[in-house]
Amino acid sequence: MSHFADRLIGRGLTIRSRVIVGLDPEVERFPAFLRQRLREEPTEERLAETLFSFNRNVIEASAAVAVGFKPQAAFYEQYGTAGHTALQRTLMLLRDLDIPIILDGKRNDVAHTARAYAIAWLAPEHPVFKTPNPWRADALTINGYLGRDGVVPFLETNRDAGLFVLAKTSNPSSGDLQDLELTSGQTVADTMARLADTWGQDSIGSSGYSNVGIVVGATYPETAARLRQLAPRALFLMPGIGAQGGSLQAITAAAGAQGVGAYAASSRGVMYPFQPEELADADWQSSLVQRVAEAARSLQEAVNGAMNG
Repeated sequence: MSHFADRLIGRGLTIRSRVIVGLDPEVERFPAFLRQRLREEPTEERLAETLFSFNRNVIEASAAVAVGFKPQAAFYEQYGTAGHTALQRTLMLLRDLDIPIILDGKRNDVAHTARAYAIAWLAPEHPVFKTPNPWRADALTINGYLGRDGVVPFLETNRDAGLFVLAKTSNPSSGDLQDLELTSGQTVADTMARLADTWGQDSIGSSGYSNVGIVVGATYPETAARLRQLAPRALFLMPGIGAQGGSLQAITAAAGAQGVGAYAASSRGVMYPFQPEELADADWQSSLVQRVAEAARSLQEAVNGAMNG
């Protein structure tokens, strides 16, 4: 495993993309053919295979433009054992393809518990058997609101791994807390971005970026520009493009001087460019791959166009 920020930036430059593809499986949005098979065989094994099969096709279709993939843990946890099985198989596939994995778990707690989260998702080895960790991701989204002692365990568990600290999230009510002004004159989001930049000061790679980035919704372009000034060494993971109406201007505002500091994350917009009933026959895979590939390529071209405009 190499320095996460350098690896992500290097892949982005190689494939000329700033797109992170989310992997958020929702069975009710799957092709009708897959849903019918589940109704005919409603077992844990069939569900796990269905979830993984759908992911595998999305990965195949979008890998050429995906700088990384971002599975959201909740979309697997909701399906219990089958979901965990599908997630593990998805992580193994992505490692075989050597594509960066950002596990979107928004984990954290007090230091002792944070260390357990870090071992689960970032440690190279299983804590007991010392075999390769089947759950290991290359980066993890975390909640930094417990402060430094809740972040240090993630930094110490795997110094090559990446972290993305929540700063300004894309949801409409994020301002309830994140926009509050503190006595320093900065907002809560401003302060979190500044802290994240500080937490990453010992993990700066050859790219000039650290392994501690921040999550900044693409729905807030002015905030993104301000946070870039406060966190010049942090990569920005920017959800909200597509279904949430995020702005391409936010990506350019956060891209930094070399244009490599911000990455557009899209899940629903890339994964589900179809209605379930449109993919009801046994040829669902070829249709799915074509539509997902077109959606991913369209997003890549839109982001690149904005960056070059």
